[in-house]
Amino acid sequence: MKVTKLIGCVFFLKCVCGLTHGLFAQDHSHYVDSVMMLVADNEDSFDKLSYLNQLATYLKELDPDRALYFSRQALSLANQIQSAEACAISNQVMAEIFETKRNYQPSINYYLISIKHFKSLDKLLELSRLYLKLGHIYIENQFDYRQGMQYFEMALDFANQSGDQRERANALNAIGGIYYVQQEFDLAFDHFQKALKIRQTTGNEVELAASLNNVGEIYRIRGEIEEANEYYDRAIRINEKYHKLNYLAVNYLNKGLIASAQNQTEKAQEFFAKSLALNTQIADTIAIIRVLTESGQHFNQAEKYEEAIQTFEQLKVLAIKADHLEGQQNADHGLSLAYERKNEIGKALRHFKQYSYLKDSLFNQKKTEQLNELHTRFSLNLKEKELEIKDSEIALLKSEKEIFRSRQLLLILSLLLFAIIAVFIYSRLKLKHRKKRLLLEQEATLSKARQELMEKELHLKSNELTNYALHLVEKNKFLHELKAELKKLLNISSEKREIRLKELTINVQQNINLIKDLKEFQQNIDIVNAAFFDKLKSQFPQLTKNEGHLCALLRMNLSSKEIASLNNISVRAVEMGRYRLRKKFNLSSENNLTEFLQQF
Repeated sequence: MKVTKLIGCVFFLKCVCGLTHGLFAQDHSHYVDSVMMLVADNEDSFDKLSYLNQLATYLKELDPDRALYFSRQALSLANQIQSAEACAISNQVMAEIFETKRNYQPSINYYLISIKHFKSLDKLLELSRLYLKLGHIYIENQFDYRQGMQYFEMALDFANQSGDQRERANALNAIGGIYYVQQEFDLAFDHFQKALKIRQTTGNEVELAASLNNVGEIYRIRGEIEEANEYYDRAIRINEKYHKLNYLAVNYLNKGLIASAQNQTEKAQEFFAKSLALNTQIADTIAIIRVLTESGQHFNQAEKYEEAIQTFEQLKVLAIKADHLEGQQNADHGLSLAYERKNEIGKALRHFKQYSYLKDSLFNQKKTEQLNELHTRFSLNLKEKELEIKDSEIALLKSEKEIFRSRQLLLILSLLLFAIIAVFIYSRLKLKHRKKRLLLEQEATLSKARQELMEKELHLKSNELTNYALHLVEKNKFLHELKAELKKLLNISSEKREIRLKELTINVQQNINLIKDLKEFQQNIDIVNAAFFDKLKSQFPQLTKNEGHLCALLRMNLSSKEIASLNNISVRAVEMGRYRLRKKFNLSSENNLTEFLQQF
């Protein structure tokens, strides 16, 4: 299973509880009516505020718009009372409602305001929980692992200060999850093990099961199958005990992956079927798509092509219905492989063409999402800076009020008139200087923020360039495969040859712009790496233009095979180029060439 598919399986496991529909609806209506009566009858501001926040929290999953109405009343009342604790809680409730509505920008802003109030109260445990919530928003919805890691580490720091073991385990588990996604499995294992050790003492068995599954995943990736199965089985027993169907589905899927890797076809399919049945029962479409993908790939691997075709056809129907491009792409790719191995070349080619089209569509969609993500991050960073500026303005206003009161008091004392004037002039000058200094500091802060955003944008462009390079490699590889198909046409009849030629002509036409793409790719490399080339040339002026081009491709973490494909040269030529670079850079065998270039 790909790492990106496991992010939901591995570490962001949360507990959900529910009641039967009829009884729940009756209790819901009765509870809301009774609390609303308490709000209407209560004149005490603090009690009224508490009831409003209770209503908002209770309704945030059931009726978010109505919950937002009560939360706004609570926040307005909290601001009138001017209680830091009331403001902290009310802003937190508002943030949770916007998070439920999947409106993440205001959610993050309200969480940050809540954190500011809790910091003034030195509430360490609450701060740990809020930073963990912020980290989950960035990871699960914006895929900003750097910012998510910063928030998770802050959550762990406050949890350590508070001494709360459960929050420590939650933060350790979240940090381990990021290391897992980044394929730093040793660090992930270390954090998962620490979280597991704590959860064995806290008494929450559902959270313990999540940690058991996470540790089992690392063992599975390492190939330590016996240990992985042991941890999965322990997690399964707990999840069966508490009837956690979604977690059970993850456990069975992971056991199916182990059996598939060991070529235990029947056993693997048994686990896949269990996982599929559980996900169907809870109507988790994304999880069903994931299981069908793994099941179909397993059938192809086991050379059961009819079963693979049936599974991938089912996957394609579901993915189209759910508008899930990656699922559609996986389905067409699996069908192409199955039909090719059955020697049904026409069907294989048709599905491969559809796979290539979906791959391009998915590539473009990801580019759009990355641009939207950049815009969102820019907006959020500006909002954070605006909050800091507003805090500074409030502090200045308070200072001005205090000076004005002092001025009135001093004016009454006529005997000290000249002293009062001197103090007043001095205070005004000092305040003006302070304002000027604060404005300069604020301008410097905003300038730094803009510079950081520009650097992030450049980093994103570099990532897009890497994806574009891989895209060109795939196109080049595809054209070579088509060339091989053309050679096969010599051995078939002229009538079939004509049909096949038409099909292949269409396919070649779709990829005819490779040279133009390569030229555009080279131009983009020169633009994105301009600063890099300048630094490199200043230290190593003897480098040739081709060697500089090779350095840029290596810095993008491309393999020798991918670089050879991009430049239409042999892998041997690339390796010789790497050798010459190492000689010119005077690097020893212990030094990594790619890491050396990424330091510039």
